[in-house]
Amino acid sequence: MAAAPVSPLVPVDEYLNSSYRPDMEYVDGVLVERSMSTIAHSLLQMILIQYLGRLQDSFGFLPLPEVRTQIVERARYRIPDIMLFPTPLPPGKVVTSVPWAIIEILSPEDRMPAQLERCRDYSQIGVRHVILLDPERLVAYRFEEGSLLQTQFTSLGVPSGSMPFDTTDIFGQVAERRGE
Repeated sequence: MAAAPVSPLVPVDEYLNSSYRPDMEYVDGVLVERSMSTIAHSLLQMILIQYLGRLQDSFGFLPLPEVRTQIVERARYRIPDIMLFPTPLPPGKVVTSVPWAIIEILSPEDRMPAQLERCRDYSQIGVRHVILLDPERLVAYRFEEGSLLQTQFTSLGVPSGSMPFDTTDIFGQVAERRGE
């Protein structure tokens, strides 16, 4: 039986001062590729940014796509598809404080064990809402107590109030723009 190839360890300073196309995550010294976006993934991400953008001033956050986020200093950095980050934004290139919510969007190549690990990382740093959206099946999940639970959101409780977050409406926009 052949041994699995071992990825070379990359110094954290090299990672934090490098650009990758597409960007990669950093998990315990190893660069981790992110799945390539599909049309459905990109469409949902665009719809979410527009949807959340209409709420940002009322609730005091910015919807930030694909920003390196520190999970464990000098050891683990993730890149969520979208985060809701309270304003004002912190200085620097990497998010080092806790976002209010993380929204990940599934791509066809994504595997649930890897998604669960990502969700655990976000939960570990205190993210209040960890959400996984499937743009192909139009299904929403929330991460709670170590599990992904299928759900239908109507709102999110954020520090500034109860914010509308209607996944039925959001998925309806995806289906409409895809001509379904």
